[in-house]
This record gives sequence, structure tokens and C-alpha cells, in this order.
Amino acid sequence: MSAERVLVVGTTADYIDIIRRRFPGRALFLTEPKERRRPSPYGLPGPGEEVLFDLSDFRGAGDALARHLERRGIELSGIACFDCESLALAAELAGRYSLLFPSPEAVAASRNKFTSKKHWREAGIPCPRVQLVRNPEDAVGFLRKIRRPVVLKPLTGSGSEFVFLCREEKDCRRAFATMRQRLRDHPDRRMYGTCEAGGENVDSRRTFVAEEYLEGEEYSCDILLREDGLKLIRVAGKIFYPEEAFGTVLAYVLPSSLPAQIDPSRFRSQLLRASRALGLERSICMLDFIVNGGEVLFLELTPRPGGDCLPALERLSSGFDMLGFALDVADGRPLKIPAGKQWRRLVGLQILAECPGVIRKIDTGALRADPRVLGCSIEAGTGYRVLVPPENYDSRRLGHVIFRPEENREIGEQCRELAGMIRIEMEDSR
Repeated sequence: MSAERVLVVGTTADYIDIIRRRFPGRALFLTEPKERRRPSPYGLPGPGEEVLFDLSDFRGAGDALARHLERRGIELSGIACFDCESLALAAELAGRYSLLFPSPEAVAASRNKFTSKKHWREAGIPCPRVQLVRNPEDAVGFLRKIRRPVVLKPLTGSGSEFVFLCREEKDCRRAFATMRQRLRDHPDRRMYGTCEAGGENVDSRRTFVAEEYLEGEEYSCDILLREDGLKLIRVAGKIFYPEEAFGTVLAYVLPSSLPAQIDPSRFRSQLLRASRALGLERSICMLDFIVNGGEVLFLELTPRPGGDCLPALERLSSGFDMLGFALDVADGRPLKIPAGKQWRRLVGLQILAECPGVIRKIDTGALRADPRVLGCSIEAGTGYRVLVPPENYDSRRLGHVIFRPEENREIGEQCRELAGMIRIEMEDSR
């Protein structure tokens, strides 16, 4: 008799470790080999639990998976993906094994910062104006046209990586040059490759998108999208690092309510229309949106759950385990989402290194002793090398802290206070 597993495509060692411990025997992992070459405090999957293959080679990865399934007598009951660069492969494999997952076309539309907003504007969904940028003068022309600041970003990137706020023409030219230089040799070929935009195939390392900059309160939410509608799972407010690279999130506040001027039913209706406009029918999706002038404007909708510290924050806030929920969605198990009153207000604080170098020691004793702190996860250890933007956007992420904020005190102030309790000793890596 065959064993059934949910295929988890392309995720990281920390997620793999959590899933193996909390849900033993439920998942099979298809993993990029370089993930196992990085220093890691996590244990390795057992025999038969993981297939290692170059995930940029869709056909080769699919064939390696097929051989593993046959050799181990495994049948796939579903498919899950938590990482943007692996969504396209997950969609292809879902089609191969007739598993429920967004189509390759829907994944491509949602992942493309130009295409998604083009579809939204055609469907009447409020979102920033955008333009393809093939050279610095395209960005300058867009800045002049809309007469307001623009955000220059990769077509298919994620988070704050290579995202630049440009208020003047010189900012556009400088940002474009930096992106061209840094993306040219970027190692992540799956994140930055060829894609369709504006009716043609373009190289996302050479063609970018300029987006209208809008000020306002920014939020992140997860939804469960179904054929008959959607269910809002959670809404988290974002707090940003003003002194860090533009768009870098300092913390998430959960739960957060929509501003009073926003009609919840209208928001859900817009969200459903925005999903359908991208071809999304059934999946867990993460939406980033901004509230500007009493209106919700959609920034990005991706068919995966929110990352960073959000899964840990959700679990401590309500007991809701997003990783387990994603497995349940994948293989069709009964689903349960906590009611609003079950969520307690907590903050997930991202811990970022302030400068480049090699870590000698991280002391979190004072932080863990603070009565507000409910959880602290530091993934970097001795010998870990830190780089900073624009050279690298991920290596400075050292971990996160979950805490219960004090009432009547500004949350950003408390975040900085707690972050200041961490003692990091570093040596120059040059």
C-alpha cells in the first residue's frame, strides 16, 4: 500500500524542520541542494523524506521526483509552497500529478509586478500606476508624467530586495544603475529570469517596473481562496525601518483591524475580484495593501502564505499554525480558522544586523528576560557572515522576537528598545 505525502516544493531548512517535528510523516520535501550546503542548526530529513535537485531545471526536478516516488512507494496527496521563487515549479508539478494548485499562468501573473497591476487596472481594482522600465530615461519619464515619487523595483522580486524610492530624476538613474549592476550576477536564477510583460518576453535582470509611490498605512493579510469565495485569515499592520533600505519591515502587529473608513464587505469583494483577475481560484494567498485617502490600494497578491516572522506570530497570537494549515489545504483535510476574539495582540519584531561583518557572539539574555517577550528565535550563530543592501538583502536577517506590547506606548519605540537589548559582537570580514 502506498504512503501518501504532501509535496512541499522548494522551502528552507527552518520550515522543513518545523514541519517534520510538528507533522511527522505528512510531507515530502523537494529542495534546492544549496539549501543543504548552508550552515544550519537544523537536523536533516530522514531517508526518503527529501529529494535534492536543481529546482531551476523543471524537467529534471520532475523526473527526480518521479523516480523517488516510485522507488519509495509514495503517492502525492497534495502540494504546498511557501517560497516565491518555487511557485512556478510547484504549479508545473501540480499539473503533472493532477493536484489542486494555482495554474502556471496564474502564478506568472501574480508574481509579475507589472502584469498583476495591468490586470487589476483593467478590472477596476484600485492599485498604483505602473510602467515598464528598460533604461533610466523610462523611469525619469514616468516620474515626470505622474508628477509624484515612484518606486523602482524588479519585475519578479520579493520583499524589499532592490526596491528604491525615487523622488528626483537623479534617484531614478542611480537606482536603475544599481539594479542593473547587482541583478546581472545575482545567484537566484529562479527569482530573476525571463518573464512575460507587456506582450513580450523580457529579462527581469534588465527590465524593471516603475510604480507610483503612495503614502499611507500598509498592511499584510492572508486569505483562503476557494471556488465559492474567500475567507480572511488574518490582517497584520506593518511598521517600517525608516533608516533601512526602503520597504524593510521592522515589525508586524497582529491582529490589526481595517481602518474605520474601510467597508469590510467591499474590501472582501475587491479582494475576490483581484484574485479572479489574476486567474487564482483556490489557494492560500498573501496580500500586501495600503490605505490611502480612505481607499484600499492593492500592492501585491501572491499564492502563498505570508513569511518572515508571521507564522510564529500567528501561532503565539491564536494557536493557529499556518504551516499545518497549508498542509491541510493541500490534501483536503477539514479546515479551522480561529475566530476574531481568539487572537491576542502581539508584535513580531524582525532582528536585522546593523553592519556587515562576521558574527562572533550573539547574547539575547537581557532580551529573553524582558516580561514582554514571549518568543525569540535567532538563526545566525558564530561565524555567520553578514552582508548589507544592496549587496545582499537576506543575510542581515538574524531572527525575530515575538512580544506583547505595553499599552499606551508607541510600538515602534518598544521595538527599538527590545532590539537594543541584543548584544552582537562582530569582526570585520574584509
